[in-house]
Amino acid sequence: MSRERVAVLGRFVLVNVLNTGLYWGLYLLLLLVTPYLVANTVALVVAVLAAYVANARWAFAVAPSRGSLLRYLVANGTTILVRTAVVWLLVTPLSLPEQLAPPVAVAVTMPVAFVLTAWAMAERSTRPKPAPATAAAAA
Repeated sequence: MSRERVAVLGRFVLVNVLNTGLYWGLYLLLLLVTPYLVANTVALVVAVLAAYVANARWAFAVAPSRGSLLRYLVANGTTILVRTAVVWLLVTPLSLPEQLAPPVAVAVTMPVAFVLTAWAMAERSTRPKPAPATAAAAA
């Protein structure tokens, strides 16, 4: 892995650690005034959007766009499904305590989350590629 890729991975991990704190803190604050499902939903939406902006601007250094946001939401949804499957696997067949499964699942699925987020943040050209020059045109 190149030095730049390692730097991006480090920023990605830091963004996601801080974002987990944002989610958890907001969830706990909202619990004081709303039911837990509302608190969870609002905290999750805010955290996902904050993570998108932080990952785009800082971790991957790309301009946010509608396209990358949509890809990021797909990537996040996929990561949540994979992480849920890992939690189930850790708890049910492997008998890991329920309290320990989520952080282990986050650690295990971090590479998947990174690859999917990198895909979401990849800049895509919307301009058509120029036609290659032919020998006849050059003469």
